[in-house]
Amino acid sequence: MIVLRYLKLPIVLCMLMWGCGQALREGEFTLTVMMTDVDPASKLFLFYKDARDSVQVDSAVFADGRFVMKGVTPYPQRVQVRLVLGNQNEPTFFEDAVYNTDDAIFVFLEEGRIQVLADRVLRGAKLLGTPLNEDLQVYTDSVRFYRDWLDGYRERFGKAYRNRDKAVLDTLSRENALMQRRKLEAEQRYFDSHLGSLVSLDWLSRTFNVVREKSKVIPLFERLDEQVKNSLSGKKFKALLEATASVEVGNPAPDFTAENATGKKVSLSAYRGKYVLLDFWASWCGPCRKENVNVLKVYDRFKENGFTVIGYSLDDFKNMWLNAVEKDALPWEQLSGLGDTEIDVSKLYGVSAIPSNFLIDPVGKIIAIDLRGEELVKKLEQLFSN
Repeated sequence: MIVLRYLKLPIVLCMLMWGCGQALREGEFTLTVMMTDVDPASKLFLFYKDARDSVQVDSAVFADGRFVMKGVTPYPQRVQVRLVLGNQNEPTFFEDAVYNTDDAIFVFLEEGRIQVLADRVLRGAKLLGTPLNEDLQVYTDSVRFYRDWLDGYRERFGKAYRNRDKAVLDTLSRENALMQRRKLEAEQRYFDSHLGSLVSLDWLSRTFNVVREKSKVIPLFERLDEQVKNSLSGKKFKALLEATASVEVGNPAPDFTAENATGKKVSLSAYRGKYVLLDFWASWCGPCRKENVNVLKVYDRFKENGFTVIGYSLDDFKNMWLNAVEKDALPWEQLSGLGDTEIDVSKLYGVSAIPSNFLIDPVGKIIAIDLRGEELVKKLEQLFSN
């Protein structure tokens, strides 16, 4: 029954709108974005991962009322599509762009003919044509209230912040916590009713930290249908759970060796004797770049006490990584997986979302995970006051 429901709509749309043409090869997709009232000089950008999980960028120009991209995806994956108007610069990838702009949406890249119907902006677009995009549309509709609320919240927060209105900021903080809970409840209802969809697995992998929240993640993963757990993405996620089973507070931090910006191999174990903040980030991660400001202040304050930072970049392009290091003025050791590495360090530590960090003591034991801002300051004050 599920297969029939999924097959019917793509076939009808194909016949009515584009024509079915020849059968697609395994993993082959056609992404068609139909828009109205768009600057003809606009371009559409697609950010996706190749077989090596490196971020790739494709683009298309506007012609005959649509953007069209064709290619092959190694596996079904959630990707970002961004619209750039004729007079704007080409974008870089920002995961949070979908929640902060009107010109970006998520699409599930999978085999088939994917259709996106939009007006003059991508926000509010309708996804059609393939099973996972129909599922993703249901998910998007279920949390649309949160995106709509964010618009007004940002404006009110900005005004209160500029006016240093503590009472309003406190009220907005409570409101934000309430809306975050409502969003999570809506997402969990979606998950419960879509256990056979990779969209649910994607949500699970993005929402919870597999290191800190194993007690939540494992039961939810086990509830997914076998076809999802046995998919390539499902097997990768299961392997991640197994690989990070011992990455917990109180356990030794897994040692690794990676290359720095000059190609020198650096090992975590070389920093024994110091408190080390192992910080996972990327140039394209907006929250990471904001957190760099806080980490820099912490580093300057505690570096003489035996504290240091090791940055580990998840960038796919060396120039973007190094440009961000220079722009943010980060003085500590910077490593990445771009060079000759034996293991993906982010996977070794179970990092499924960034920013993410691990505070490691002088004997190499993990003593805290994902401390930011004042929490990190208080922890270090406690450590160095003893």
